[in-house]
Amino acid sequence: MQGVMLLLEIVVVLLLLAEVFVRLRARRRRIPNKSSAPVPSSARSAAAANAPQIRSELSGVEAVAPSVTTGGAEQQALSIDDLLNEAVIYMEYGHYAQAATVLRWYVDLNPHETKAINRLLDAYLAMADIDNYAELLEGLGEKPGAAPMNEAWWKERVDTGLAQDPGNLELLVLAEKVGMAVPIPQTQAQASETAMTAEMALALVSRNPDPAYGMAVLQRAIAHEPQRLPLYAELLRITHQQRRIEDYLNALILLFLAVRTGGKTLRERMLRAGIDLGPHPLWSVLAQWNGDPETLRQLAQSRHLEIPAGLSGATTDR
Repeated sequence: MQGVMLLLEIVVVLLLLAEVFVRLRARRRRIPNKSSAPVPSSARSAAAANAPQIRSELSGVEAVAPSVTTGGAEQQALSIDDLLNEAVIYMEYGHYAQAATVLRWYVDLNPHETKAINRLLDAYLAMADIDNYAELLEGLGEKPGAAPMNEAWWKERVDTGLAQDPGNLELLVLAEKVGMAVPIPQTQAQASETAMTAEMALALVSRNPDPAYGMAVLQRAIAHEPQRLPLYAELLRITHQQRRIEDYLNALILLFLAVRTGGKTLRERMLRAGIDLGPHPLWSVLAQWNGDPETLRQLAQSRHLEIPAGLSGATTDR
């Protein structure tokens, strides 16, 4: 009985395969017939009537379409003025993303067109899209045949980008490549402008490996929030890694003032790490400190170390 059932199943499968084969063969026969079928006269007349309308619709597309080459002959030349005019209209109405899309396509194909490059950079700035802004500048610096920008142009563009995103690693690296000094925020000069919070400082330092830049950012943040221990920890880490004993000592004095007697374990651990950097007479002074903040203030004054105005003797939050 089982053998009969198996035989029936095999027969059913074969029938199904035969049906599929017949349908596929019939379909192949129909396709050539459709392609070779004559076009009715009514269809030809309708196509001719719609041709002007189709051509008018396509004219707008051709303005931004890439040049098409058939048989080695270029059929459509792209006008940069048309693209720039279109981008200007987009930007006037605040459609910066659309302007950037049009211009980025053109700049990728024509990296020597300075007008399009400047328009595209302005669009990225308007969108606060510093990542694409930096990527475009970096690409221009590495791509052969790119627009020959002068030193003043590079400095202005890099400075403008860093003004919006001071910790942008690509722009900082680019600044070094073009021979610019890496911009370092000034503690006093910029204190009255934008407050450097601890969160902002730590984020910037994590994105920029330059130790001088990191130290400047952290010092500015400590001046604004002198009770935030993570700032001291990061500053001590950088100065220890760079084996800068004097800078490490300055950070350690500020840390002692911030935590006072409430952070004994932290103070001892940071002091031991500093001693590993090498001999210094202040290690023993700090090891014997009795908790009097006035002693540390005098020590800071002798080292011309400015103590943040908001640094009190209260214990900080850990």
